[in-house]
Amino acid sequence: MGVGDFLFDIFAGLGDQGTLLCIFVIFLLDALLVPTLPELFFILAQGAHPTFEFGGTVLLAAFCGEMTGVFLLYFIVKRTGLPKRIDRALKKYVDFLIVSDEKVMLINRIAPMVPFVGAFMAAMRKRWDVRKCIMWLIIGYVLKYGLIMIMGQSIISFFDSGTSRTVMLIAIIVVIGASAAVSLFRKKKKGIGVPKSEEEE
Repeated sequence: MGVGDFLFDIFAGLGDQGTLLCIFVIFLLDALLVPTLPELFFILAQGAHPTFEFGGTVLLAAFCGEMTGVFLLYFIVKRTGLPKRIDRALKKYVDFLIVSDEKVMLINRIAPMVPFVGAFMAAMRKRWDVRKCIMWLIIGYVLKYGLIMIMGQSIISFFDSGTSRTVMLIAIIVVIGASAAVSLFRKKKKGIGVPKSEEEE
């Protein structure tokens, strides 16, 4: 059982408020150090009460959870710093990316190549404008999860409850798989993760 499944089981009996709290915690943990497949549980939360009003509330709860996690990690890393070796490796990694400025926050929604966004923001704060990072984070969030919400509501309106849930799960798995594939392709194209001995050959 994953972290998200565990949390959903805990909050399942609390109705809509429990669902919203669960989504907040899932997105909070995912923004920190615990991968939770937030897109999947975003869709499941929508299916619990399939209306546009509740979908909008889920969108807001997820946003608040993610931003809380991002800035909590940002302030922790800003205050404590990173080991010099990790800091140098992180900056070299960013320089490998096709986009190496604040717009990484937007591209990361499509092709997730930058984990622990708050830590990256803190480490790169002397090269990046944190306010621009926030702007791209928000734009990317609204575009990605707004689209998922609309897609979910459209599927619910066309299918019965059981079928719509299955179709939404398949759709979100396709989205996650496509994002992972794009991320892997871009890493290989840039040579990220290729051993040094192989690069020299």
